[in-house]
Amino acid sequence: MSRSLAKVVQVAPRYEAPALEKGLDIVELLASEPAPLGQQQIAQRLGRSASEIFRMLEVLERRRWIARGEDGGYATTLVLFELAHRQAPVHRLLGAALPEMRALAADTRQSNHLVVHHDRRILVLAQVDSPEAMGFRMREGAHFPFRADRVSPWVLAAFQPDARRAEMIDEMRDGDPRAPSRAALVRGLERIRRQGYEQRRSDTLPGIVDLCFPILDAHGAAIATLAQNYLAQRDVAVSVPEARERQALAAARISARLGAGAGAPPA
Repeated sequence: MSRSLAKVVQVAPRYEAPALEKGLDIVELLASEPAPLGQQQIAQRLGRSASEIFRMLEVLERRRWIARGEDGGYATTLVLFELAHRQAPVHRLLGAALPEMRALAADTRQSNHLVVHHDRRILVLAQVDSPEAMGFRMREGAHFPFRADRVSPWVLAAFQPDARRAEMIDEMRDGDPRAPSRAALVRGLERIRRQGYEQRRSDTLPGIVDLCFPILDAHGAAIATLAQNYLAQRDVAVSVPEARERQALAAARISARLGAGAGAPPA
């Protein structure tokens, strides 16, 4: 590169788009909040005046990126979720998983869902309902902190290369005073990795047994989990061990479609 060209590159201006940044700030704020926020609350959180964000809120609502409830509070819609589904990796994952998920629900009479790690949280990417009249379901698009009180973070972290696993352990402990010690997390992840799945009684809903298997990529790293929340019912003859065995086969078939076993295991 010539000196003159290098100088131009070095002093190239950083272009600003204040209106765009303002809109992105609003969307990111609302996406991180568990409850809708009013215009004044949004302005206060962003350090702006209510008049500054009024037009942006109107545009975002008109484009369906956010929606306003009867109480005047704003929340994000599923537009971002729908856009994410159009990405090639997500589309490929869903294409491999959904046929197996539907067959599994029909076979076990239990609902199941697909979970991915996204931005220090877990996201329910897909959900298939039980064919029974009653059942448990997770809402598509629901997201939760990446913490040790949920089963999917354990399984996602257990099947990772060492460096990535260490990062996920930090995430599982960050800001959670009830989180297990680092040593306890390491032991638990090693156990899950040897076992190949995790099973535990739900500490959120009594009567539910959480069953969770990894969906692996070509290098043996977990890119998602396939989870069943087993609900015992009088007219459902499939037992927990039977449901777990069929879930293991479904997870293995999904992983195979994504190339699992074609590369070296994570180190």
